[in-house]
Amino acid sequence: MRLTGAAGYGFTEGQRDAPGAHHRARGNVAAALTPLRGVDLALSTSFQHDEHAAQDGLGVDRGSVLSSDVSARLGSAFASDLHLGLELAASFAGGAEVARSLQHPALDAHVVAAYLPAEQVWSAGALAGFRYDRSASAVLAPESYRPGDRLALGLSAFNAIPLGVGAEYRWAGQQWIIELSGELLVGSGAPPVTESPWRVSAGGRHPLGEQLALTCMMEAALSARPRSGSADPLTPIEPRFELLVGVAYRLFDWDRVALEPPGSTSAPTPPPAARQPESRAVANASLLVNVVTQDGYPLSDASVVLEQDGKAVSVPHENRASYRLGELVAGSATVKVSAPRLKPLERSIQLQSGERLVVDVQLEAAPLSGQLQGLVRSLAGRGLRARIRIEPAGVELETDDSGTFLVDVAPGRYEVTIEAPGHEAQRRHVEVKPDGVVIVNADLSRAAR
Repeated sequence: MRLTGAAGYGFTEGQRDAPGAHHRARGNVAAALTPLRGVDLALSTSFQHDEHAAQDGLGVDRGSVLSSDVSARLGSAFASDLHLGLELAASFAGGAEVARSLQHPALDAHVVAAYLPAEQVWSAGALAGFRYDRSASAVLAPESYRPGDRLALGLSAFNAIPLGVGAEYRWAGQQWIIELSGELLVGSGAPPVTESPWRVSAGGRHPLGEQLALTCMMEAALSARPRSGSADPLTPIEPRFELLVGVAYRLFDWDRVALEPPGSTSAPTPPPAARQPESRAVANASLLVNVVTQDGYPLSDASVVLEQDGKAVSVPHENRASYRLGELVAGSATVKVSAPRLKPLERSIQLQSGERLVVDVQLEAAPLSGQLQGLVRSLAGRGLRARIRIEPAGVELETDDSGTFLVDVAPGRYEVTIEAPGHEAQRRHVEVKPDGVVIVNADLSRAAR
């Protein structure tokens, strides 16, 4: 379960129908739960307070609005780097009364995609969907509201097509984010594309520990402003500039049932109440392994294996960098982590009864390597036992009985000397490229007597 909170300030310039500066303070609290892998449920409540320069002779113009949102997201990895999902959400804006707000929500359906390349420090995402919006009906007689209050409501009389793209870059343990998003208002009488809400956001996320993170975002509205007079339909007008600071705290996580070792064909583990007594009691120990590269990039394609009492169990991937296993026996164990092009890591751990052990792993880049291989024969076509010297690497090896050899070397330029008793030696100059294979075949002639 994750808890989040945010607070911010927004400024909107004077409008044609609502002159004078508009100031907004707002806060948000939310809770999200992941009961099953790939399923997220969330509930949030927002409080917004606006103050406007009074230009209508009625005195100070200020007001507050409370709104709530519920959402569900289903997602899955369709390839090692591509993740797709479906999000359903309902927003209940503050209105004349609670019942009226509940009866006139904004309903959203989004398709979301994320591209998380396994060997890069960046990722990208996109969103598209449709919003069925009836929030304008949550208030009575909107034409009677003061100009500043109409702006503060944030309600819409039009359906919309939400769109968004974003990218994230990880550097020095931080996450830097930039997003472009908006809602294309559609329907009879909808304002033009340039007056629909469009915005650009940029900011960063700083981890404050295993469970806590701090986020700071700056947002700027890009759109022109639609008319907002008393005779005009309600249209959302967002702050021209807004600064938001938030925190996210992971309160607890559901532990996953331990998977059977690879290749096992046994039945699924029964629930605790149905298990037979064992000679060794099963304790409620669990394991969470977070796997990242040295620059903090989360690895979703790593292999994480727990070895305990002579058995090897795969630790399943949960999300991004996290791999989780529950229902474990307390005691000593070993965690082995590996990933393509990275150095494998092995760590001894101690599982405690009734506790969750968190293991943070950073995998270093494996050195680039190449390979030399070949076949040494006589002129008659018979394989020879020969000695191979590789300089300046200082590597010496012998071929097998058939005359073949194979050796891994670092990328570079080498002189290869091939010698066999009773035969003329040969020297070859080769260049081995990163992850390249160089074939060195030699047919040796008989040495002169």
